[in-house]
Amino acid sequence: MDTFFKPKPGRFGVVPNLIQGRCDATIGNNTTTTYSFGGHPAKAYINRAVVSAGTVPVSASGTILGVLQKYDASADAAVALTGNVDLEALTAHEGTAVSLLSTLTDAQRTLDTGDTLRFVVTTNNTVGTANVDLMVNTEVFVLE
Repeated sequence: MDTFFKPKPGRFGVVPNLIQGRCDATIGNNTTTTYSFGGHPAKAYINRAVVSAGTVPVSASGTILGVLQKYDASADAAVALTGNVDLEALTAHEGTAVSLLSTLTDAQRTLDTGDTLRFVVTTNNTVGTANVDLMVNTEVFVLE
């Protein structure tokens, strides 16, 4: 049997899953727009994320920034998982890997039952070109 699909070290005993979020609503002008992707039915560890757009949103004189967050249900608080992602710097139809913050603890990177993932987009001006097919894909490892 080919070993191509054999788990890599660090992945033994976990099942990789994907939480996919589609940001359908239009990004608002001079505001914050939150896209919720739901959670996972089992305890899972957030490993990495990719952001993509079919049409990249553009603001002629401002910025459009997104942050991947975990909403921690037990603490009733949002945990930033990434720094600011410049959505205007995306290349249409290509996925862009997003680095998780190196300061996150394992507890902050773990989705418990009730926790959700969301992408929070903020713009400080008028959005001239609306996003189309803005997607966030997050790989999680199911632990239990």
